Amino acid sequence: MRIIAILFLLLLTSPAFSELTKEDLRTILKEEVTASEKRMREYIDLKIDSVEKSLNARIDATNARIDALDKRLNARIDSLEKNVDDRFDAVDKTLDRMWWLIIGLIGLITGAIAVPQIIIAYRDRGQKEMQTEIQQLRERLEALENTPS
Repeated sequence: MRIIAILFLLLLTSPAFSELTKEDLRTILKEEVTASEKRMREYIDLKIDSVEKSLNARIDATNARIDALDKRLNARIDSLEKNVDDRFDAVDKTLDRMWWLIIGLIGLITGAIAVPQIIIAYRDRGQKEMQTEIQQLRERLEALENTPS
């Protein structure tokens, strides 16, 4: 019985005594490399998908922040524009008032200078007429004094 068991075990181990050919090794290596490449591609694809999802989430979050900042910036700019417009309107009104004040002051100064000048000119004209009359009267007097009576 021992011999039968030994023969049976030898029969089972007969493929272990066979040799692998180069083709067999190439086939086995090719299958293993193909399987390994497939596993690596799946792993890389999973990693790429994970990174892509993470990047898309970050991009979406960044876009949302940019949109929020854009809205806040536009609101701030609108507020500043309104403030500047209000200030320009106030300055414009003030300049209008000052313009009328300046025109009034120019009129007052012109009147203050012109009226006395007109009075002086009128008086000078009157004095010239009086001096002319006096001169004529003197000439008459001299003429009368020089005439023999």
